[in-house]
Amino acid sequence: MDVQTAMMCLAAPVSKPSEVGMAVDVLYREYGAYSVIAEKVNSKGTKRSPAFLSSRHRIFQLPKGIRWKIDEDQIGITHAYQISRLENEEDQWLLAISIVEKDLSPSECENVVNLVMNKEYPIREALSLVTGVRFEEISPPVLLLPVEVDFWFNLIRSAWSQGKNWEDLCYQFIREGIDVNIKDVASQLESLALALREAGQRKGTN
Repeated sequence: MDVQTAMMCLAAPVSKPSEVGMAVDVLYREYGAYSVIAEKVNSKGTKRSPAFLSSRHRIFQLPKGIRWKIDEDQIGITHAYQISRLENEEDQWLLAISIVEKDLSPSECENVVNLVMNKEYPIREALSLVTGVRFEEISPPVLLLPVEVDFWFNLIRSAWSQGKNWEDLCYQFIREGIDVNIKDVASQLESLALALREAGQRKGTN
C-alpha cells in the first residue's frame, strides 16, 4: 500500500480494521506523527482524530490471526483495543480466544487487562477472577475427544492465522490425512501387484 492509497483508505466511509491499520502504518512511516496524519486526512473532508489513528495502529500490530477475527467482526474494536494493551503475545491470544468463546463484554476485557497491566495477576488468573471461569474450562471438545488445553490453544492460533475456524482446520487435517492414506495404500498395492506379476513371470520361464 502506497501513501496515496493509504489516504484514500482512511477517507473511505467503510474499511476493514486491518486495512485502516495498514493505512495508518504506511502514513506513520511517512509522516512520523498521528497529529500530522490527522491533519492531512482531515484536510480532505474526513474527520480522523490522532487517538483514532493511534488505536487502529495498535490493533494493526496484533498477531495476524487475531486481526482476522477482528475483520470477521467476531472481536469488536473496543475489545481489540483492550487486547492491544497487553504486551505479551500469548496473553493477547488468551484474551482474544476468551472473547470469542465466552463472549466477554468490553468492561470485562478492560478489567482483565488492568489486572494484568498492574502486574497483580497473570492473564489466566485475571480471566478466572473476572469471568468466574478458568481458561481451561472454556475449551470445547475437539472431535468429541478430550484434548489438553495447550493443544486446543495452539490449534486455534494455527487456524486463525490461516484465516480459518478451528473446526474447519480439523476437517482439513482429516481430509488431508485420508487422502494421504489412500495414496499410500494404493502405492503399496501397486508395488505388491508388480512384485507378484514379476514372480509369476519368473516362475513361468522356469
